[in-house]
Amino acid sequence: MLYIETHKKKDGSFVNEAAKAIAEQIEVGLSQSTTDESQVSPHDVVGRVLGPKHSGRVRCMGLEAAPTNSFRNTRMRLSDLSMGSSSTATSSASTNQWEQKYMNLEGALKAYMIMKEGKIPDELATFFDPQPQVRY
Repeated sequence: MLYIETHKKKDGSFVNEAAKAIAEQIEVGLSQSTTDESQVSPHDVVGRVLGPKHSGRVRCMGLEAAPTNSFRNTRMRLSDLSMGSSSTATSSASTNQWEQKYMNLEGALKAYMIMKEGKIPDELATFFDPQPQVRY
């Protein structure tokens, strides 16, 4: 559950007692639920525990999260990265390394979201849509 995972410290303890109490309520709600809780809605367990969503904020993403800085429909292009090498061969190899790291990270993030949430959230679906290959 995203709320629970984002409100824990590295050692597994909760960031504060309020977060722990909310997480316990969510866990109780999940254990008692007879419906599919993988779909995000105001009537899911998190929505019932946290109450109405606050306008202009993204739930479970922290205090600074707003839709404009959390769900931008942009994709970093490797061609926009500054390469500090004067050698074309070195630059090309470096670009390939960055591209591979990016692809691995994207795949890991997608797999993690599916594992934790059961699907890719609608807000992030366009990020994982097939896009044209990176321009050079």
